[in-house]
Amino acid sequence: MPRLPLEIGTGFYESASLPLNAQRCINLYPVVPQATTSFNKRALFGTPGIKTFTTTGATITGFNRGSQVMKGVPYFVNGQRLYSMDSAGLVTDHGVVGGAGRVSLANNGQFLVIVIPGADAFAFDNVASTLTQITDPDFISSNTVVFKDGFFVFSASDGSVFFNSALNDPFTYDALDFGTAEINPDRIVGLHVNHNELFVAGEETIELFQNVGGAGFPFQRIPGANIQKGVYAKFSLREFDNTFVFVGGGENEDPAIWKVTGSSSVQKISTSAIDNAIQEFNEDEISNAFAWDYAEGGNFFVGFTFESNRIPSKTFVFDATTTALSGVSTWHERQTGVTDNRWRVNSMLRIFGKHFVFDQIDGRIGELDLGTFDEYGETLFWSKSSAPFAQQGIAFFYGEIELFMEAGVGLTTGQGSDPVVRMDFSDNGGRSFSAEFQRNYGKIGEYSARTIWRRQGRIPVQRIVRFTGSDPVKRNILRLESNAELGTQ
Repeated sequence: MPRLPLEIGTGFYESASLPLNAQRCINLYPVVPQATTSFNKRALFGTPGIKTFTTTGATITGFNRGSQVMKGVPYFVNGQRLYSMDSAGLVTDHGVVGGAGRVSLANNGQFLVIVIPGADAFAFDNVASTLTQITDPDFISSNTVVFKDGFFVFSASDGSVFFNSALNDPFTYDALDFGTAEINPDRIVGLHVNHNELFVAGEETIELFQNVGGAGFPFQRIPGANIQKGVYAKFSLREFDNTFVFVGGGENEDPAIWKVTGSSSVQKISTSAIDNAIQEFNEDEISNAFAWDYAEGGNFFVGFTFESNRIPSKTFVFDATTTALSGVSTWHERQTGVTDNRWRVNSMLRIFGKHFVFDQIDGRIGELDLGTFDEYGETLFWSKSSAPFAQQGIAFFYGEIELFMEAGVGLTTGQGSDPVVRMDFSDNGGRSFSAEFQRNYGKIGEYSARTIWRRQGRIPVQRIVRFTGSDPVKRNILRLESNAELGTQ
């Protein structure tokens, strides 16, 4: 029987109809080799682990609420306090900001402004090393803040206006320095600055403003520059791949994920499978979604986390590099622990030559590391379901299936010294799976180890094969093959 390649190097695509496609891709990301020939046209590489860099010493109530770099120094809000950190991991506490939810941050190199949506706002002066609440009587309770042309610009919590501070002064405001959405009177959700243009994001449209100078309110709408999509989650506005992305949609549209491609155009980057998964969350849960991004090994990632107390929370990650090379919008999931859940990272920064991550659970500051195969010593689970394979409705048999992994990567002792991959399968479109069958994929130095499951039997219509693992070792999937022959209808 001839060997046939089976598709395995794809990302997340769990259709609304599972028999059509029930692929999940957890803590693995698809890669496309940029070479004329390779062992396979696609592969799956393991996502990085997290190792401890330092901690704020905060308890479980001290989870991260946001972070930003100012003048080469990382600042972050953990719990109710503002901290900074040096390259050696020494953390400095700058005082109390209060509140409980995510914060919006912006800086001009001297002042870091911190907005607690719907509540107070503070500014930290890194010259005087003082943290001060903004108390000007003309300041309006806000949801988001950005910095543009010397001004801190805020969106009011009630969505009615956006307004600015005095020039390079986050403590002084004029009651007349405000603007409104002009094309569509939809509620303002948030602000973003890209290519030195101010994007005022409403629930149904996005309008572009520029600084025209002069006396009074300095921002004026750019004629003809507007996007007929709105933003549903203020913290999903994220700079990425020379533009920015967000969770949103147009009038009467369900949420999707979009990338801005011009002053009046956007492109949907989420697949229908991602859209379906997002739409399992309710309006309040979607409004609290947030995004992060980073690049590593030539791949550019942006992730979106959706939290819920009703259904499993999720983190979906878009890969711009693999999308461009494959021509197919490519996504995967990040997950903490072995059961369905979101990834534990609340924000991340690249500084001091490292990717730092700030935690959802406690005050730890971690470092993303491709050579670490756990998260703070806890299990890093991975899973990949294949595309369904079939023979035009004809039953067929296959004697064996072989998963080509990067072998011989075992540890010297303990868990992972003889790493295991588990396989189960579904013949009913991913609705349920068989018992698991495990195989080893090579102790340290056993580079020729092969991972084969034999006597796989009859497939009535179609089969989905799922592979999982949790050993703290390298996990790269290179190829999947089987030998099959037709049976009878």
